Amino acid sequence: MTEMLDLIREAVKVLPATQERDAGEATVFTVEGNDFVRIVGDSATVRSDDGWTVIDADGDPAGLEDAVAHAWELAAPRALLEAGGR
Repeated sequence: MTEMLDLIREAVKVLPATQERDAGEATVFTVEGNDFVRIVGDSATVRSDDGWTVIDADGDPAGLEDAVAHAWELAAPRALLEAGGR
């Protein structure tokens, strides 16, 4: 298990309707079937307003959590967001 994967798992556990799956070399987190985080080794990308953005495990932990939460919001279906989301 990598440090990045541990950090992402911690950030994701408070987000509803998420799943983790093994995608070969990558670990992918989804909400209702939509990818919002992809991890390969110690490198992670999150869904962003501009497509996908690399996030840094050495950065601010609160910033990482915010990036993951924002990625979840972008991927979550409207009904889930309207039901209260996170």
